[in-house]
Amino acid sequence: MEPESLKCCPLCGAQLTGNELDKLGLGSEMLAEIQRLKEQGMLSQAILVAVKIVKTVNDKPMWFKELLDETRENLRGDFEKECENVRKDFRGWMKIIVETLGNPLKTGRIQEEAIPKRLKAVKPVDSFNTEKSTRKGEDVTCIVKENNEILGKVVIESKKVKKWSNSYIEQIKRYMEKENTEFGILATSTMPSDALSYTTIIDGVLVVRIDHIEPAYLFSREYLVLKRQLEKEHMTRMKQLKAEDQVLVELKQAISHGKLDEIIATVNGLTESIDTKINRADNYIDTLFKGIKRSTQQIRGLMTKLVNDHIEKMRLQLGITL
Repeated sequence: MEPESLKCCPLCGAQLTGNELDKLGLGSEMLAEIQRLKEQGMLSQAILVAVKIVKTVNDKPMWFKELLDETRENLRGDFEKECENVRKDFRGWMKIIVETLGNPLKTGRIQEEAIPKRLKAVKPVDSFNTEKSTRKGEDVTCIVKENNEILGKVVIESKKVKKWSNSYIEQIKRYMEKENTEFGILATSTMPSDALSYTTIIDGVLVVRIDHIEPAYLFSREYLVLKRQLEKEHMTRMKQLKAEDQVLVELKQAISHGKLDEIIATVNGLTESIDTKINRADNYIDTLFKGIKRSTQQIRGLMTKLVNDHIEKMRLQLGITL
């Protein structure tokens, strides 16, 4: 029969067999739990609690009350520490929020900071400025760009209100006039009572709910781009018309002052001079051609005579007679 394995007592460290542990009520699971409490440094506290409970069972309820009081005090201290840590974390996060967005109690300021970020996400090429919102100006000034060219501005004013007021329109129109632009958007949490949807136009100002600021800006932007393109085309056409008008004016002046007749006479003189030079060139070429033809005939005759003389000489040398 194999010897039983020895195990250490978690309290005193003595070597014990499995049977001895079973007699003490310390099975494998209980022994493992006691060992875990010992490693965590909680074994002594657990034994103390067990002793107090046993004493309480032996008609000593004051120990149990003292234990509860002690435990309550410990829990209260731990709870107060946790609350203080939470308060510190909360103050830290609030400081970050205030530095980033301003006072979080001022929802309008948060809204002003959020609008340019939302618009930048849908149109990264444009620029959005909120500096004037702190100096009694519009909340957002949008600079519209195409191919690195500034085409114009769109002014945006936001209102976090519970009741609509027509004074908002006059306010943003002043900002539009100051920025020299025809495009303004009033983003509001409360629409006018006569508005049939989330957007409307009042006195040239596009009024829209804050949740729909992105499509409202894209609409105003495309309108601005199209307007600028039409203006450029109109300016080009006007320049062409001015050039044509200038030509007509100069032509009328030339006719009225007799300059046109002078021009026509000069052109006729040049034409006759050209014709004369052409005729002279034609005669010269004809004479030259005839001279070349005569020279060619002379050369041909001399070649024929030379050949005949050469053949005759060869016949004489060879004694050939006809």
